[in-house]
This record gives sequence, C-alpha cells and structure tokens, in this order.
Amino acid sequence: MPAPSSSLSTDLGRRFARGLDYAVHYSVELLLITLILYLCISRGLAVEIDVHDPLPATPQEATAAASAVHTGNWFTQLQQRARATFATVTETSTVHALDDFNSVAITDDPAPHISNLTLVLSPDYGKRKNLPAHIVRAKRQRVQDYLDRYAPTARQEMREHGIPASITLAQALLESNAGDSKLAVNSNNHFGIKCRSKCLGCTCRNYGDDTRYDMFRVFDSAGDSFSEHSTLLNTSRYARLKAYGMDYKKWAHGLKACGYATDKRYGNKLITIIENLQLDRYDA
Repeated sequence: MPAPSSSLSTDLGRRFARGLDYAVHYSVELLLITLILYLCISRGLAVEIDVHDPLPATPQEATAAASAVHTGNWFTQLQQRARATFATVTETSTVHALDDFNSVAITDDPAPHISNLTLVLSPDYGKRKNLPAHIVRAKRQRVQDYLDRYAPTARQEMREHGIPASITLAQALLESNAGDSKLAVNSNNHFGIKCRSKCLGCTCRNYGDDTRYDMFRVFDSAGDSFSEHSTLLNTSRYARLKAYGMDYKKWAHGLKACGYATDKRYGNKLITIIENLQLDRYDA
C-alpha cells in the first residue's frame, strides 16, 4: 500500500513547486498589492469618484459627499454624485424644451402660463375657467397696452407698403404673445421672422419651432421688426396679397395659403383677433 502515499507526496510537491514558481514570478506584483492593502487598512480607505457636474451640488449633497469621503464609504459618494448628475441632465433638458420662440419671457404678468391672446381668441375663457377678475383685467390690459404702443407703427407701415394695419397688428399680437414672448423681449422679433439663407447679412438666434434648430432674426428695435415684416410681405411670395386691398379676411387666409405659418387655423385666428379687438378701425 505504499504507492498511494508516494503518489500523494509527489502531487503535493508539484503543487508546492508550482506555487513557489508563481510567487517568484509575480513577487513584485504581490509586494505592491500587499503594500497597498497595508496602507489602506492602516490609514483608512478613501476613494473619490469625480463625475462632471456643471451645476454646483446643493449644501445637503455636499455635506453627504464630504461625510462619505471621511468615513471611507465610496459607494455612498458614488450614489450622491450619480443623483446630482441625473438631476443636472433633467434640469438642462427641461430648459431646452421650454426655450421655443413663443415661450414667455420673464414678466410681471400674474398668470404667465396663460397666453395674452387666450381671452381675445376665446372671450369667455375666463368665465369658463373661473379665472380671478384681476387676472382677466391684467391680460386684457397687456393686449391694450401693446396696441397703444404699436398701432401708430402699424399704420405708418400701411401707408408706406400697403399692408392693412389690422393684419400687421393681429400678426404681431399672435406671434409675440402681445410682446411677452422670449423672441420679442430678447430679440425684438415680433413676427416670428426666421433668418435669411445661411444667416448671411443678418443676426440670428436659435429657438425651437418646427425643429429645435430653427434660427430667428435678431433686431435692434421692435420698429426694425415691423419694417422687416413689411419688406417680407412685399416679396414675390406674397405678391398676390396686394390685390386684396384692405380686405383683412382675404389677407388672413392668403397669408396661410402662402405658407407664413404651419398652423392650419392661422387665418381664422387672425380674423378672430381683428374682429374681437376691432382692429380694422386702424385701416381707415
């Protein structure tokens, strides 16, 4: 029976020799690993994961992260950083989603979530939605203030270019949300006028409309915007509208037919605005 014992001894010898060979071959690596483990255990493990975060963390997140480093809880810190990064991405996406050409700029309006033109297009909206009386008054006043300010400009453009002032004012009100849109406030663009081909000869700014990459004109003043609107409606694309004289209904439907806007109800909206605000009185 000595054969099995001899065989076992030989197998153990081979394993020992193989282990010794590995130890010699990887001695440097083993020494480094041992040294690293010794330093981590003796001094406390502290790992910091630096994830790009373009917005500063809140005081609570900063305190939690500092605590995680101090206690060596690297996994907790990673969670804190991940949550902060996710919140940043979400907030950034929301900002871009709202930054379209007719979104409302910073305003003293008591109800900026309601378009200034809502009560013009649907006069009974306030009653149906039980809006407070002061909000209804404020909305109507914003529209009237806009007319008081820009009606003379629209009439001047009518005298010079033959475009009914009622059409100019109705478009300006609708496209600019009575002057409160970001495009109107930040770029003096009251008509949703997009840039020329390849932005040559003009200053433009990006806003979302049909696509998120649409470029809109930037004007030095609102008056320049009204002037450019008249120039645009005197191009060959809209040439046939001049035959309508002061017939605002034909002008409204003609603008839609010529492709001024993609809204299928654009012509009807202009007519409703003109009639509810009696803008045709400015055509006299």
